[in-house]
Amino acid sequence: MSSVASSSRAAEAAAAPAVPPNVIRALAIFTIAMVTAPLSSFYISLTYIFGGNRQWAGLVAAIVANVVVIGYVIFAWNEDGMLNKGSKLDDDEETKKSK
Repeated sequence: MSSVASSSRAAEAAAAPAVPPNVIRALAIFTIAMVTAPLSSFYISLTYIFGGNRQWAGLVAAIVANVVVIGYVIFAWNEDGMLNKGSKLDDDEETKKSK
């Protein structure tokens, strides 16, 4: 019976995409944010906050870029934890079924 279970797992693994769609979606969103957020914050702060001082506007853009990167790292860290918990739950269910 274990060979049937292992062959069904292999078939499921072969049918599953290599990268989950939610990971691709998150990468696309953070890529767009990495381009638009610093540029827009630079021009908004240059025009409305600092009155043409490019150094301060550049500092704001750099800070915003770092915030986006840190946000992506936190999201990826949590996503990895959720994936590990999901696989642990699957293993627990298979253990219960085999008993």
